[in-house]
Amino acid sequence: MKWIDDLVASLGFVDQSTAPDEAMLGEIESIAGGRLPPECRYFIARYGAGFLGDDDFQIVSPISERCPWGKQVEFATTHALHGRDLVDVQHTYRGRIPKGVIALANDAGGNEICVDVAGAFPGSVWFWDHEQRWFREHFIGSLQDASKDLDESGIDARRFSVHDIIRGWARLHADRFDRPADYMGMYRIAPSFADFLRSLQKGPT
Repeated sequence: MKWIDDLVASLGFVDQSTAPDEAMLGEIESIAGGRLPPECRYFIARYGAGFLGDDDFQIVSPISERCPWGKQVEFATTHALHGRDLVDVQHTYRGRIPKGVIALANDAGGNEICVDVAGAFPGSVWFWDHEQRWFREHFIGSLQDASKDLDESGIDARRFSVHDIIRGWARLHADRFDRPADYMGMYRIAPSFADFLRSLQKGPT
């Protein structure tokens, strides 16, 4: 995909380690439940183990929806930079990001850039807020109140993590939202990975 090579060359790229092989890509796809978008697969295999940008500027992408973290997200490298981290991180976030979605990269705040492989919006790219700030906007009360809400509906939340309580409350009140409950705390970046790559631009460090 020459256009991706040309784009990366224009943004700047520093290779750091060995890119994921076919076996690792297949493992990621097995976890996600579908094939990676072709442009995503190519990018990870060719550029996933290096850095975009340089010391003079960072690479950013606009976030297309209102997001509590701002209007753009930095995209420097993928989890493939450290070998099997790209696989391991999928297990870390299992149950926290929607099923069929993979965590591709993180920003400096610990949030994730995600690719929907086999979820509700296949091919799209999302920003995942690890603090789940949307919850404070939609629920007037505490986590204890949300847990009580779940208990009263017949869901035993006594051993739930904070994330489980928030996700469970969203599912309980799914009719309030403009997207599937599991996508609350997710903000659209681009409708496809190709569009995501084309949106990348240089920004000040």
